[in-house]
Amino acid sequence: MGFLDFFRRQKLPRTAPGLREIFHGFQELLAANNEALALMGDLEEKLAGRHAVDLKSLRAAVAALDVQIRNLVASLLKMSGGRWPELHEVRGRIQEALSERLAAHPPLPAGPPLVRLEEATPDNLASLGGKAANLARLIMDLKLPVPPGVVATFSAYRLFVEQKISRNGKSGTLQEAVQARLAKLDYGNPREVEAAADDLQALMLAQPVPEELARALLAEARRLASEPGRSLVVRSSGALEDTAATFAGLYASFLGVPAEEVPARWREVAASQFSARALSYYHDQGIAPQDSAMSVLIQPLIPAQAAGVMFTTDPESCLPDRLIINAVWGLAPDLVGGKVSPDAYLVGKRQGEVLEARRGWKSYRLVPREGLLVEEPLDPDMAEAPVLSRDDCRKLSGLAQILEDYFGYPQDVEWLKDEQGNLVIVQSRPLRLTEVRARLCRALAGVETDAEVLLREGLPASMGVAAGPVHFLKGDQDLAEIPAGAVLVAPRTKPILAPVVPRLAALVTDVGSPTGHLALIAREYGIPALVDTFNATALLPEGETVTVDAFNVRVYRGRVEELLRFQPSRQPQLERSPLYEKLQSVADLIVPLTLVDPRHPSFRPENCRTYHDIAYFAHEKGIQVMFGLMDQVSLGKVPALRLLKLKTPLPLNLHLVDLGGGLASHKSPVPPEDILSIPMRALWQGISHPGISWAGPVPVNMGGFLHVLGQAAIRPPENFWDKTYAIVAANYVNYACRLGYHFQSVDCYCGPTQGENYLNFNFKGGAADELRRIRRAQLIAMVLERLGFEVERHLDVIRARFRKRPQPEMEERLDLLGRLMAYVRQMDMLMANEDLVHLLAERFLAGHYERPGEENGSLIKDEKA
Repeated sequence: MGFLDFFRRQKLPRTAPGLREIFHGFQELLAANNEALALMGDLEEKLAGRHAVDLKSLRAAVAALDVQIRNLVASLLKMSGGRWPELHEVRGRIQEALSERLAAHPPLPAGPPLVRLEEATPDNLASLGGKAANLARLIMDLKLPVPPGVVATFSAYRLFVEQKISRNGKSGTLQEAVQARLAKLDYGNPREVEAAADDLQALMLAQPVPEELARALLAEARRLASEPGRSLVVRSSGALEDTAATFAGLYASFLGVPAEEVPARWREVAASQFSARALSYYHDQGIAPQDSAMSVLIQPLIPAQAAGVMFTTDPESCLPDRLIINAVWGLAPDLVGGKVSPDAYLVGKRQGEVLEARRGWKSYRLVPREGLLVEEPLDPDMAEAPVLSRDDCRKLSGLAQILEDYFGYPQDVEWLKDEQGNLVIVQSRPLRLTEVRARLCRALAGVETDAEVLLREGLPASMGVAAGPVHFLKGDQDLAEIPAGAVLVAPRTKPILAPVVPRLAALVTDVGSPTGHLALIAREYGIPALVDTFNATALLPEGETVTVDAFNVRVYRGRVEELLRFQPSRQPQLERSPLYEKLQSVADLIVPLTLVDPRHPSFRPENCRTYHDIAYFAHEKGIQVMFGLMDQVSLGKVPALRLLKLKTPLPLNLHLVDLGGGLASHKSPVPPEDILSIPMRALWQGISHPGISWAGPVPVNMGGFLHVLGQAAIRPPENFWDKTYAIVAANYVNYACRLGYHFQSVDCYCGPTQGENYLNFNFKGGAADELRRIRRAQLIAMVLERLGFEVERHLDVIRARFRKRPQPEMEERLDLLGRLMAYVRQMDMLMANEDLVHLLAERFLAGHYERPGEENGSLIKDEKA
């Protein structure tokens, strides 16, 4: 839609709804839009790895979002009399695609049946399962100390479950038999879950390991256990394990396994994914058992002096420069099983210094002996001795930094110290921190910095900390000119900026809402963003590097390193998991905003590609319907309610229509004190401001006056003081006023919910020559821009918007807008030269509402004289 097309009202169908129905539909649209944006924001937090995600919660979130999008479309059609019916079809098409993506079971990654850890490549990582893939990365990318091993991949599992079996007189594959049993499972019945688990595990264990696979497993097991007396570890590495969910202790693992037993132990690990605990866990997490295929990791069992667990970030304080180490003598199964009290160390991550040490109660250690783990009693001196030295803690601290830097997220690390004193990593998975952001906020609040604070107002729209050079958005600047890594500072959050957000360091705006469309995009990409700062464009120095702390709403001069270390990163493990792939595929149909310009011809229902597109389209069109409402009433297109004249000494023939809660009385004429509508009361307060004179003739420039006389002779108005209408409700006003040859309108919703509030103002026309009309429009635009409006002007036509601000601020702007509307009446005749544009704008903003000539009745000199 072009700029001028906005003023060409689109006709409603002949079956247009009544005023109250339109308004109620609009209220429902605003509520649904806010709910939809909030749900999209939560989805983006999951996508960025800052909120926990599981398939169950993802399905629930998509279902809730679909309800709100459905409500949005229904509300728009209700208030518009059925316009844009294509939205139903578009929403249905997207919803169907979402259902398919949520229900889809991704195929098992292809690859060879067996892959040695040290020979893994990026091409076959996905086939190793979460646990083994993480260890392979540490060998492949970081060359860290990890025991050698071999992985029986998902391809090996596929060989097993695709073998033919006969059961209950029916033939098929093992996989089909498993699926048939799962299809009848009632997860709400614990006894039924136990029975199903027994059936499924018995079915798995009854099948032979394919001969080719068994031979390959045995050969690799003998290779790994080639040293005399060496036994093996056989551990699970499920499709989602140590990625989207922990699955901690859920699957079977075996220590001290002789090489000859590895094929049988492999089968037991595969069967353990159908234990009662596992089936219940899948149900609680919303995971289909089909998605939990099993890879199995086989490694030599390394005799250990000591072993333990390290959290690379202290989970209690979330301080990024502290880590926790727990340690026991011998091997650590009883530690992770919670059976022993370990030594505990609080360590500074940067220097590896021990900040605190607590000695645990240790009476024995686990050691491998003849294929078994046995408890070996400790002598008193060893039981009292610290398990780790300060040097051990320093080395583990160094490993922690490497792991966190690589994975980009705190890690839960299992380690051991071999008989030669070398530290070895046996597992690294994401550390599940709860309330990370809240704790980070508290931690950041306690950080002391001498950096200068440049800005301390606003609202966090996307959490994070980042630094970069300040770049101001200049008018209609080409987005390609905005440099990568900049802190973009803009007057307001325009959806049209969406394409540039991913390459920013941070975003800061004077005006905006955390639930706005651009805020959603910032959260999608993990870009720190502050909105509603009021004066960032005035306070932040262009070109200078600043640090944006969106946790605590601060912008500092320069790079503040002590804050930048708190920047939370996206969780790469989630990105590599099947659940993340599903989440991303679902988000692709929800989050992106592809329709960003309501004025463009492509802004049409059939071009909506995502739920975000539908929400934005419906919101913009809903406001457009409300804006054109008065014309439809005056043309008889919408059935009107009773018209009530406002009692006023001003030369305004103002008639009111109350949709409910807008007026205290309904007897005409209505006194101004009976106006209950919040936006109408504020607007009228400005229009009737005592400092603005409505009495007597307006002082004019002779040239402008003669042009008006000529226009009156050519196209005289039917009534110079034509009827002015205002449709009002408790939180709404739609005001349309024609004074002589110019038209101005106000459409506003003003209530306690900031995200619903908006104010649209439009102005056009005049009787003076075109140059004078343009100057008046320039004056209006200049004042509105200074008041924080988003303004578009074409010749003498103005369209201005002020949105998503708190109710008191909305009322203040309505008051000032009312004053401006009264102030500029017939002022086109005064606009004799360009200097008057700036002069009158400054006078108005300073509260001086007398127009030149009103003081002494003099005429303004024309610049041509």
